[in-house]
Amino acid sequence: MIGISEESLKRVERILASVPGGAEKALAGAMNRGLSRIRTESKRQVREVYAVQSSVFSSAANIRLGKANTGNLSGYVSFSGYKIPLYKFRVTSDSAGKHVRAAVKKGGDTEFRHAFVAHMRNGHTGIFERKTSERFPIEEKMGLAAAQMVKNEKIVSAVEKDAQELVSKRLEHEIERILNGYGR
Repeated sequence: MIGISEESLKRVERILASVPGGAEKALAGAMNRGLSRIRTESKRQVREVYAVQSSVFSSAANIRLGKANTGNLSGYVSFSGYKIPLYKFRVTSDSAGKHVRAAVKKGGDTEFRHAFVAHMRNGHTGIFERKTSERFPIEEKMGLAAAQMVKNEKIVSAVEKDAQELVSKRLEHEIERILNGYGR
């Protein structure tokens, strides 16, 4: 969670006391820039930890951004989405599509002894495994959902740290902007 300290809040109010609504505008602007950074930085951090392409993550993720304004100085970023098929992560297999190895996280992979890569009639490609000894039914192996990846403690701490630093810098920038007559 990112925030603005009581000391910074009082300082902004003191500096922008002569500008009607100036403190709220500066705070909202800085918070919104921090929220946008959370969205961007989380995508970058996910790529550093997990073996998934940025385009795959973006298409599977539903990222909602609730911006701050002068009436409500709080905002949010929420992540949701569906599970990404294991085939979209880093996968290696032999030419016959058997002996499948897959890695969800970078630096580690798992062998699936009874799994196989198959191309379905509808065009979907995936890693499948038989549920029984019979030919059917088969079950597709899935990776993680976008929200599960973003919840990784390493990702959360890096994103929060970066966003907090940006909010502190942007607060100074917003104060200068308003004092110079922009955004009044």
